[in-house]
Amino acid sequence: MYQVNLFPWRTRAQRRRATFWLRLLVLQLALAAAVLTGVLGVLNRQQDQEYLALLTLVRQQTELTERFQQRQRAMARLASLTAQVEQQGINGVHNRRYLQLLQQLSPLLPAALWLIALDTNAQNIRLRGLSRRYEAVTQFEQRLVALPLLQHGRLTEVVQRQDGLFSFTLTAQWGRDE
Repeated sequence: MYQVNLFPWRTRAQRRRATFWLRLLVLQLALAAAVLTGVLGVLNRQQDQEYLALLTLVRQQTELTERFQQRQRAMARLASLTAQVEQQGINGVHNRRYLQLLQQLSPLLPAALWLIALDTNAQNIRLRGLSRRYEAVTQFEQRLVALPLLQHGRLTEVVQRQDGLFSFTLTAQWGRDE
């Protein structure tokens, strides 16, 4: 046979124990929620700080990129200007040589001879002209050979045209600009 205890103090004790464990469970859940909230807050704050640091780094990178591009443009401009100055220097030397040659050619020309073309390339110069007399052409060739600017001057072509004028071509080594 079964015996049942129907005393009220046992049910009260069971309720007290149940409420104790229930309160303890609620307290643990509240504590766990507080810890979780704290951890999430710390993580959120840390994420915000990292985001601000990232924004700062992006801003710095943008500034540095702009500075780099400005320096690249300045260096390209400097290189361009340097090349332009060098080219102007080369052109100046070349033009002075032409001027010197023309100044030296002018008194060398016999009266019966005139030049109609002056063609140059990097190493040679070709003078074309007309003359009334063949002797004036040979005289000009001899004078031209004596010029220090030109080396190995020679007549490459002399043709008498139908109008009686001699058409001639003189070539010489022009050399390089110095």
